[in-house]
Amino acid sequence: MSAIRKAILLCSILLVFPHAHALQIEPKDWDGYEFFDGGHSILVEEKTATDCVACAEIDPDLSLVAEEHGTRIAMVAYHPMDVNDAFQLEAGQHRIDRLEIQHSSLGPTPAFVVNNGEVREGVPSWPDVQGDILRSESNQRQYTKLSVTAESNSTHLTVTVMPPKVDEVVNDTQFTILFVEHKKMVDKAFDNPGEPHRDRVLVGLAEFATAGNHMLAINATIEAPYVASVNHENVDEWSVIVVHEFTEEKLSNNSFEDTKPLGVVELSVRSPVAEAGVELPLILPVLIFLSIGILGLVTVNLKEKVSEEE
Repeated sequence: MSAIRKAILLCSILLVFPHAHALQIEPKDWDGYEFFDGGHSILVEEKTATDCVACAEIDPDLSLVAEEHGTRIAMVAYHPMDVNDAFQLEAGQHRIDRLEIQHSSLGPTPAFVVNNGEVREGVPSWPDVQGDILRSESNQRQYTKLSVTAESNSTHLTVTVMPPKVDEVVNDTQFTILFVEHKKMVDKAFDNPGEPHRDRVLVGLAEFATAGNHMLAINATIEAPYVASVNHENVDEWSVIVVHEFTEEKLSNNSFEDTKPLGVVELSVRSPVAEAGVELPLILPVLIFLSIGILGLVTVNLKEKVSEEE
């Protein structure tokens, strides 16, 4: 295991205590329908590319991070409309453009943004990403509870989000459905410095304004308000992430600063990433010690903020 990958695992495990189990279903157990709800997850967005060496090296480890953190985070990777990228996905470019409304440049790949906060560039910034996740969790006071159903047949996956009640509508916001594929194969015609596939790849999306008539679909089909589907043939491992967030028009208005998502929930259908023999036990005592220290600092910080509010 490379030094970079060990560093990522070392930093990432800090959030595993207490362990959180994601709403994850193994492909063999998927029966074609699932209802899920939530909203407290922290959104971690990554700008990446199939020809990026550092991105290729850490991609498997980020999958382990996402699995181990469970419902605490929802992680998704955006591939640009670039001639050098094997996927060239319009949905990924759309989300990159959205991030660049507030961030003039996302910098080189890989780049990470936690809950629409600061841009963290490159693999060495991963400890900062973990810090952003911890701060987002400790600062979270409330969230939109999202109720979602996912249903599939031999050709399509259809996702339905329960619309907000009239008294729960937040102006200038939208419900966004992100369709994600795991183990998406990289075409051999393209430069690929890593494994033959990539994980957490955004392949399609749908947006629904909570007030007004705005609806948008990219590589997806809008079946009805708050209902969208994608072609699902030959896709065995996938995720659906639903985000309650501000519209692009609202983000373009620089008069407010708190632009983090209002609610995030994920359903994942995939095989377990962790394998027997991972090198974690050798460093487990150190990780537990560090974890207790960090969790203690977060708790103290949270208590101080509550006292200030009172």
